[in-house]
Amino acid sequence: MNKPLPTDIKPVVFINAYFEKTVFNFLFSFVAGAIAALAMPPSPIWGLLLISVPVLYYAVTKAKNRLVAFGSGWVFGFGYFVFSLSWVANALLVEGNPYVWAWPLAACGLPALLAFFPALACLIAKSFMRLNHISGWLGFVAAYALFEWVRGHIFTGFPWNLFGYTWVDSLPMIQVLRLSDVYFLTLLTLIWACAPALMLLQSSAQKISGLLIVTLTLLGTFAYGQAELSGAEQETTPLNIRVVQPNIAQHEKWERGKQYSNFEKHLNLSTQQPLPDEPIIVVWPETAVSYRLLQTAPAQILFRNALASLPVGSSLLTGYLRYDAETGQYFNSLVEFDRMGTIQNIYDKNHLVPFGEYIPFQQWIPLKPVVQFQGFGRGEGIVSLNSLQNKAYSPLVCYEIIFPGRATDTNNPPDFIVNVTNDAWYGDSAGPHQHLAKAVYRAVETGIPVIRSANTGISAIIDPYGRKNQSQSVFTKETINAKMPKIRGQSFIDDWAKNNIFMFLVFAFFSFALIKKHYNTNED
Repeated sequence: MNKPLPTDIKPVVFINAYFEKTVFNFLFSFVAGAIAALAMPPSPIWGLLLISVPVLYYAVTKAKNRLVAFGSGWVFGFGYFVFSLSWVANALLVEGNPYVWAWPLAACGLPALLAFFPALACLIAKSFMRLNHISGWLGFVAAYALFEWVRGHIFTGFPWNLFGYTWVDSLPMIQVLRLSDVYFLTLLTLIWACAPALMLLQSSAQKISGLLIVTLTLLGTFAYGQAELSGAEQETTPLNIRVVQPNIAQHEKWERGKQYSNFEKHLNLSTQQPLPDEPIIVVWPETAVSYRLLQTAPAQILFRNALASLPVGSSLLTGYLRYDAETGQYFNSLVEFDRMGTIQNIYDKNHLVPFGEYIPFQQWIPLKPVVQFQGFGRGEGIVSLNSLQNKAYSPLVCYEIIFPGRATDTNNPPDFIVNVTNDAWYGDSAGPHQHLAKAVYRAVETGIPVIRSANTGISAIIDPYGRKNQSQSVFTKETINAKMPKIRGQSFIDDWAKNNIFMFLVFAFFSFALIKKHYNTNED
């Protein structure tokens, strides 16, 4: 007669039996990825990462081979991205869009591609690390964080919904961004999220060491944030800001019969409320004005009269659909007008959206809709422009705000960042909230306020600590009036360290994991 298993190991045997079966391994990984999606805005529940990431770690640990580990990472990534980025496909559901048929490709195609990044991280962890050792635990964290960095840079990059964004509603936790960027916070978040996976380690000494790392980094991050916020008054400059959110439905934005009413909506929101006596910067959203509209005499008269009503020294910063007659090229631009309606500055968007504003490898895709798509011209890149109020600003159009380290010209730092966008494409979904989170993080990382105007959802004036004066929600027509926040003082860490701390930790964790794997030191 077989002896019954000791009661203290029955749960472990039961769990192992399921995770060692490939089909269940993949199923648990997919569900874990879907749960992790709930850790992202609009209502980020960071604690869910304490469940989802350890499940992935355990699935990779118990995978029969490297191929199964790769598959576990892929299905986790697919579950994560398909649920956290499902709103991307909403752009194809706008009324009158002839490409509705491509909805499944947009909803599943992008997540399927992005899932290869966690899959490769899991493959490396399984291949080169002792996952039942503290070195493997740190190595797994480093591998996942590194491939998040790769995702944010390769093929123009798409650093959307990095795990570090789970802290957007926690001001103390995001102050650590001032020491580096969201990749560093993502690395820290993975350390904390993997804390339950410490139970896989073979010895109590390793578990204690791991928990010590988790405790010190978590409490240290929170304490640093509290200390930064404790003396941080919401200081402002004398410069007035008015952000306009017109709330124009996407299917009506370019409708010929409504272009003048849409234009008048911008003008009325800019001038109907009482104006200060001092100069003001009015900010309109992405493509609020087109070159064609301003070629008509009625629009020119309305435009100049409205601008002339602003205080002396004021200006308008607006998204502008620009056309270059010499080259026949369209540009998605941000333009500064003075009170006479004269253009003072032009910025052409540089970081274009793949498949939205241009099509990669277009010359090799022999499909009629692809061949006929003209796309936008590309601007020269990051720049600081001088406004009429003697303030330097970094112009960013829509998507450009999502890239850490690429929001400002560090050799000529601006006084503020202006980000114009049109999130009406995505409706009342998670997309506008996630987009706003990127603007919050850029403000804290750079120590420079962000002025954000969205056609609808969500406009905001964000100070360098991430505190927001924002529109009520998507689908609201309103203005935000405030003084320009002051820039933040220098952090105690220099620029070289800020730019390299993430890679230094990744290298250190990888080295530790590889050395332990090579020498197979048994510290259990």
